[in-house]
Amino acid sequence: MAAGALSGFVSGLFAGCILGGLLAWFSGAVLDWHRQLGFTLGVTEDLLPLGEQVGLLETARNLWWLVVPASGMVVGLLNGLIGLLAGGLAAGLFNRFAHGVAVELEEGEPAVSGRTAEGESRERRRGAGRLPVTPRPGRHQ
Repeated sequence: MAAGALSGFVSGLFAGCILGGLLAWFSGAVLDWHRQLGFTLGVTEDLLPLGEQVGLLETARNLWWLVVPASGMVVGLLNGLIGLLAGGLAAGLFNRFAHGVAVELEEGEPAVSGRTAEGESRERRRGAGRLPVTPRPGRHQ
């Protein structure tokens, strides 16, 4: 879950900073466009599109150094929350499916590991380190 949150936050921080930079740039472009239309057409800024948001656009343009990291943090936190939830969902699903896995072990000779039969330790001969073999349900031995 932590990996999902961290990767979501980092990617969201990057995308949010890019979006914040674009927001600051577009607000400056819209203000320049308003100024040009106001001079050319002789129309007040209130009658132009986004004319009522001129104050907000000026603030976003002037405080770009705060807009860019703030938008990065907001998008990063939202993306980190989504990554956290996705990681929790994936962990829950994978653990849910892991309980029904059946493993069959056949008893027999252990694999040759380079030791001779005389060099095997006592623990190996006694069966230390082997997994207990349990019969599967529905099968009789």
